[in-house]
Amino acid sequence: MNMDMMKTEGTLYRPPLEAKTFLLQVTAGCTHNKCRFCNMYRDKSFHMIDEDIVRYNLREGKRVADIYQRPVQRIFLMDGDVFSLSADRLEEKVKLIRQYMPQIETFTMYAAVRSIQTKTDDELLKLRALGVNDLYIGYETGLDDVLSKMNKGSDLADSITQAERLNRAGINHNALMILGLAGKGRGAESGEAAAKLINRIKPKVTRLTTLSVFPGSDLEKDVKEGRFEEAGEKEILTEEKIILENVILDDMYLWASHVLNSTPLAGYMGKDRDRMIKSIEEDIEDMDEELFRKTFRRQHL
Repeated sequence: MNMDMMKTEGTLYRPPLEAKTFLLQVTAGCTHNKCRFCNMYRDKSFHMIDEDIVRYNLREGKRVADIYQRPVQRIFLMDGDVFSLSADRLEEKVKLIRQYMPQIETFTMYAAVRSIQTKTDDELLKLRALGVNDLYIGYETGLDDVLSKMNKGSDLADSITQAERLNRAGINHNALMILGLAGKGRGAESGEAAAKLINRIKPKVTRLTTLSVFPGSDLEKDVKEGRFEEAGEKEILTEEKIILENVILDDMYLWASHVLNSTPLAGYMGKDRDRMIKSIEEDIEDMDEELFRKTFRRQHL
C-alpha cells in the first residue's frame, strides 16, 4: 500500500524482507535510542501514536485491500520499538487491528533483547497465540565488548537467554547482525563469534548488513576522533565468509542483499551455502580496496 495515503510521523524504517507487507505505525521512536552506530530515531522521542490515527490508517488499509480483493494476512508494526509495549498493550493493539483486518495471521515488528526481558514466559506464549511472530531482533555481534562499546543496552548472555525463551514460546525471530562492527583487525574473531551466537540462538532468518558510519551518529564522532577504525572491505567479506562456513543451521535462511552489502547474497544455509561462499571468495580475490573506497558509499539506509 502507498504510505502517502497514511498519516505517519517521522521517517519510517522496515526490514527489506517486509517490502510487500502492510505497514502500520503504532509507536514513534525508540525507548533506548543510544546505540552508537544508529541515527534512525534521533529526530523523535518514544511515544505511542494516537489511537484515532491508528484507526484512520487501518480504515485506509482495509479500503485499499478491499478494492484489490487482497485481504491483509501479515502486518509489520512500526516504529523501532513496538515490542517494548507491555504484553497487555500489545494484546490491545492486536485486537484493535483485527477489528479491521480479521484475516491477519502474523504480527511482526522490531524487538530489542531488553524488551523481551520485560515479558514473562506466559506472556510470550499468549502473544504467540495472538499471532505475534517473526520478530526482528538486533543482536548485532557475538562479541560482548563490542556490544558494550556500542552501547547496545544488553550483553551476550542476555541475547542468548532471551532468544532461547522465544524459541520455547514458539516465536520465530530474525537475527540482525552487523559485519564490521568490531572494527579493523577483528573481522575473523567477529565472524567466529557471530557464527557461534547464531548456532546457539537458532533464528529462522539471519540478516547480515555491513556497518555504515551514518552522519550524526555517535560512531561518526568516534571515527573522527580516532576511537574507532573501520575495517577494509576484504576483512568484512572474510568475516562474512567465516560466518557462512561455521553456521550449522541448514534450514536457516541467510539474507545479505541490503544496499549496504557489497556482495549480495541470499539462500538457505544447507543447499545454498557452497554457492554463497564461492561468490564471496571470488569478490575477495577481485577486491581492489582503493577503487572500492572511491566508488562504493555507505551513507544512508
